Formats: sequence, structure tokens, C-alpha cells
Amino acid sequence: MDPLFNLAAFADRKAIITPSGEHFSYSDLIRECHRFQPFLEARNKKLVMILAQNNMETVIGYLAAVQSNHTAMMVDAHLDSDMMDRLISTYKPDFIWRPVRSQGVVKYKDYELIENRWEGQPEIHPELAVLLSTSGSTGSPKLVRLAKKNVTANARSIADYLCLTDTERAITNLPMHYSYGLSVMNSHLTVGATILLTDAPIVKQEFWDFFKAEGGTSLTGVPYTYEILKRIGFSQMELPSLRYMTQAGGKLGKELALEYAELSRLKKFDFWMMYGATEATARIAYLDPAYNLTKAGSIGKAIPGGKLRLCDEEGNSVTEPLAQGELIYEGPNVMMGYGYDREDLAKSDQLNDVLLTGDIGYFDADGFYYITGRKNRFLKILGKRIGLSEIENHLQGLGYHCYLGGQDEMLMIAYHQEESVDVPMATLNNVRKEVFTRFKIPLDLIQVIPVQQIPRNSYGKVDYASIRFQLDPTSSVK
Repeated sequence: MDPLFNLAAFADRKAIITPSGEHFSYSDLIRECHRFQPFLEARNKKLVMILAQNNMETVIGYLAAVQSNHTAMMVDAHLDSDMMDRLISTYKPDFIWRPVRSQGVVKYKDYELIENRWEGQPEIHPELAVLLSTSGSTGSPKLVRLAKKNVTANARSIADYLCLTDTERAITNLPMHYSYGLSVMNSHLTVGATILLTDAPIVKQEFWDFFKAEGGTSLTGVPYTYEILKRIGFSQMELPSLRYMTQAGGKLGKELALEYAELSRLKKFDFWMMYGATEATARIAYLDPAYNLTKAGSIGKAIPGGKLRLCDEEGNSVTEPLAQGELIYEGPNVMMGYGYDREDLAKSDQLNDVLLTGDIGYFDADGFYYITGRKNRFLKILGKRIGLSEIENHLQGLGYHCYLGGQDEMLMIAYHQEESVDVPMATLNNVRKEVFTRFKIPLDLIQVIPVQQIPRNSYGKVDYASIRFQLDPTSSVK
């Protein structure tokens, strides 16, 4: 079976550059992966659990696994020990690639390969290439099963619409265990480009020094990333090598999206807003930068090789512009299905390239799609379905830093006050009155609670389950 990436095609081109000055060519990557051969050349497919960080050890461990046609299970290296033990006992990895603790069978830099022997394990499906979590904490033992064709199709599609070439130099400001961060690695390795490999956060000067010194060409981020960039004065930075920025991992507020769209025109770089899901390997849709201002708020159209459509609650196709329905995606990057334990890794493709996203939206007369909420982000109040995302987007558009949760018959709103000062009662009352006036929810069924921190997962995305628990400690966090 062919390896996932054709690394040999790029030979002496630079593949990885690190802040310490190390340079690795594509040939170097092949050579480093060879050290794993005595243990990963077995005929039957193995599960390699990789405790991922943005470092060279993770890159080599990942490539060694997938290039040998084994399955790479990407896990946040910073998980607490209880969660890590739970994953190990549930999925029973044959190998664990982790920071050095003892005498592993293979060592590379500060990592070691530990071999496990389990009795009576079913064979892993021959097409299964990567396992990823949909949650930043990986607290739930549910992983997305990605086939080799899913990974390659999405990497090529991303490279296609972003017009990636071997001249790109992408920096790693998202974690490799996150589908978005891993897709940056995959799409650039596919075209023979260069990765600027760092674990420095974007708030550190060393990150920007590295980016400038090595001529970084792109930046990626979830909405929270763009909020941070604004706070640290990104608009005043001089980054002459920057060609484009991409945003996914949640909906960027309309006001902030317009700010970056206008900044991109001023600074002469492209700003790509995208939509995706781990269940689709990474990307599902994108908005061409040419439409950032005229189609603000849109997720755009399907990626090359994919299709989007809508279905109503009865399963009928939505054919009229502006009519809402659940977003359905079809494409070769749709996962094989979920895996809840080691036995599930033997299962074949359960979805046949069709993904019900769970997102509610519509398309306009020009065929551009818009997301308005989630199927599971609704409450019933006085017999009426209330869309939390719709209310949240409305309040944030007015400048209120609000995030919504609650339960049937009680809407709860977390008001985020960044400064360590009390939120004026008048402000909280104004939020309640706005929701009452706009959405006709009785005032006595609305609670607005000030919070000093909004919990986020390791990807920087809002953790709504934890917000619900903050608002109502008696609720169950799932």
C-alpha cells in the first residue's frame, strides 16, 4: 500500500524549520522515520497513540505511523493522567509515542516509543489512517475515524482552493492534535511546502520573531485567536511576507470579520473564512476573500470535490433561497464513523461520504451558505423553540459579550466582563430587556449572570458544556 504522503517527490526541499535553527528536508523526514521500521513494519495494522505537541518529535512520530500504513491516534500530550489512562484502557494502543520516561524501544530527541501487548485484539480496518477527538479535552472516549482517502482528499482540496505551492511557509499556531492544526500540516506536506514548527503562543514575541525571520506566509486561527490578535495590536504589525490568513473552528463575529476583511485589503493579504468539522477531516466550505464584504457572515460554498445541501425536519430537500434546514455535506473527506473503543476500529465506512452536520442554515440567491445555529442549541420556553445561537449572535452584534445556556423554561446568559470589576446592574438589565424586546421571551424567564472567565477547550473554542455548569451547577455536563 502506498504511504499517505509522497515525501520522496520533494527530496531536498525544506520541510521543517524550528526556532532553534534546525532545518529538515523531505529526505530527512524519510530518514528519521526509518528508525521506526523494525517495530512498525509488521503486516497487521497497529494503533500508534501519539502524545502530540508542536514539536519535531510529534511530526516524526505521526509520519512514521501513517507512512507505514498504521493508524495514528493524535492525543493532546497535556491531558491529565486520568483521562490519558481512560483512553489507553479504551483503545488499547499497540504503541505509545510519548515524552521520555523510561527505556522505550525507540527514542528520538525527547520522545520514546513504548510497546504494549494486548490479548485478542481485533484487526484494525485497513483503510483507517488517523483518529482524532472532536473535544479539546478528549474527556469522552469518542474519536473520529479517518480513512487514508479522507486525509488525502481534504489535504488536496485545501491546497487547491488556497492555491498552495512549495513556496509556502506555514507556522504552527494551532495544536497538531486538533483537526484544523493537523490539516495545515497535511496540506503543506502534500505540495512540498515548508512548516515553521513552533509551540510558542501568538502572544509571545518569540513567535513573531520566528515568523518574520523565516518569512512566514500564513497564519491560522479560531475566533478566539482573532480576538487575541486584535488585543495585541496585530493591525500595527509589519509582516511583509504574509500572504494569507485563514479562520475556522467556529463563527467569527460579523464585526470582527469585517475588520479583518478590511485590514486584509489594506495590508495586501487574503483573508479566508472557512467552515469545517473534524468529522469531515477538517474543511467543508470556504468563503473566497473577494466576497468578504458583500457576503459577510457567510461560510461560502463547498470545497472542491464536495457538495452542500439542506434538508428540512421531515428530511425533504430545501430548494428555496433563505429557507432554513440542516446542512448536509457530501464528499470524500467525510469520516468512516465514530470509534468508541478498540473494537470499533475494525469497522468499515458507515457514512458513505455523507455527513449530517447538525448545523442549521440557509443559502442565498447566489448559492452562498449561512449558518444560523445548531440543532442541539435550542430550548423550549412556553412551548416555543428558542435558538440560542441566534440570540447569542444578536447580543454579540450589539457589543454584549454574552454566551448562552440554560434549560427548558429558563434562558441563562453568561455576561463576560474581562476587567476585574463588577458589571453594572443596568447593563445586565439592558441585556434582559433586549432579549425580551427582540425575541419575546418573558423577563422572569431570563437570567443574566456575570462571569469573569469563559471556559475554552485546548483549541481555543468556547466550551458550552462548562458554561452551562457555571450558570447552573445542578446541570449535567456532557
